Amino acid sequence: MVGSRMRKAGFVAGAAAVLMFATNTSAWANWTANNWVGDQGKMSQQWVDESYNEINFTGCSEVYGRKSVDVELWQQIDWGNDKRHDTSTFTNCFKGSSSKSTATQSGLPRDSYYFEIGNIGSGCVSCAVVVGKVNVDTTKAD
Repeated sequence: MVGSRMRKAGFVAGAAAVLMFATNTSAWANWTANNWVGDQGKMSQQWVDESYNEINFTGCSEVYGRKSVDVELWQQIDWGNDKRHDTSTFTNCFKGSSSKSTATQSGLPRDSYYFEIGNIGSGCVSCAVVVGKVNVDTTKAD
């Protein structure tokens, strides 16, 4: 009888964990997006970071010829104001379709993060950056 209850409790706990993961997959994995478009203030999807992350933009362009974009790393705070950790100015990705700009951060607390587009060029509210490939990687080993 006790063994049966233990198996049921284990099954219920396991099912709950699977359901939680299934409903939050966008926040748990490294992610990649092709042909990503963002204007000033656009936020990326979230991911969970365990202390290291790397944001990569490959092949950037902007219709008015701007050649830089500020990428702000934010920590999502559930019951308070989100916390900005870093701002990186990406310029190299504007040098061609295979050119990449990278920002890395380490030593961060385990939490949900996202990036937000800051200034495009020296600041252009009506501008949008087009990125051939955006990749967020939380694995330092590679």
